[in-house]
Amino acid sequence: MAIPFRLRLGFTIAGTAVVAGLAALGGWAWQRRLPSEVQTLQAVVERLGRSNDLGRQPIIFMMGSGEYSSFLAQQRGLCKPDQCEMFNQLNPYKHYGNGWDELTRQGYALSSIQAWTTPAGTVVLPRATFRAYGPRIGYLACTVAHEMAHFRRNHGFIINYQENHKFKSLDKQKKQLAVMRLSRQHELVADRDSADMMARAGYKGRICQQGMEFMHRSNGDGSATEQDFTHPGYEERMKAIGQHYDALEKKPVKPQRSTSGSFRFDAADSLLTFSPKP
Repeated sequence: MAIPFRLRLGFTIAGTAVVAGLAALGGWAWQRRLPSEVQTLQAVVERLGRSNDLGRQPIIFMMGSGEYSSFLAQQRGLCKPDQCEMFNQLNPYKHYGNGWDELTRQGYALSSIQAWTTPAGTVVLPRATFRAYGPRIGYLACTVAHEMAHFRRNHGFIINYQENHKFKSLDKQKKQLAVMRLSRQHELVADRDSADMMARAGYKGRICQQGMEFMHRSNGDGSATEQDFTHPGYEERMKAIGQHYDALEKKPVKPQRSTSGSFRFDAADSLLTFSPKP
């Protein structure tokens, strides 16, 4: 017997409500299965995207094991000096069963605050960074914003281009120093960009300046700027971010268009992908 339209509509609404409820429950269950660091990172990116234009390119975040893991690998003779980078990026959620699990465990316990990015838009965040920041999610958000600024500005490409064009005629040592100087300039630009992004996202005060201070102290890094360093030293960097906040207090940044999107976490590859909506 055919169901009257009015009843069909009622069945449809009820069915839709059930499906929506199951979907919400499934989403909650899926979220519960995510590692806590991934949940935190997802919340950070969502907040940054509400008042910042994050572009249309997917942004990929990879959880890694950190520098201490590669240090231990070198100690154990698993790699040659300066050829141990792969151990920085071991999947901290994977059980390897070949002795590498202890590398990731100690890397988590003993590594300092770190993050780096690739020109393709992959941001690597060692799991220990989340442990070191603890409940200071705003400081973590500054680090995430800083790394996103690097690939949004194509810093990796610019350095390589300048090295092979503008600095091409320089001898090896002068070329290396020029590349390092440009890298330090890019770090200060990314610091300023991260402060702007955080201000747009509604974080109050000089949170990135405070976060930078916390990072340097947590890492035991009070270094001075050296010509062959990729990053400015402690005093130069703190002075520069302080001056930028002075300017922000006089002329606040304006919100940009928001960036919404979807997230997907691949546990096997330890990758969280944020895909902005077109």
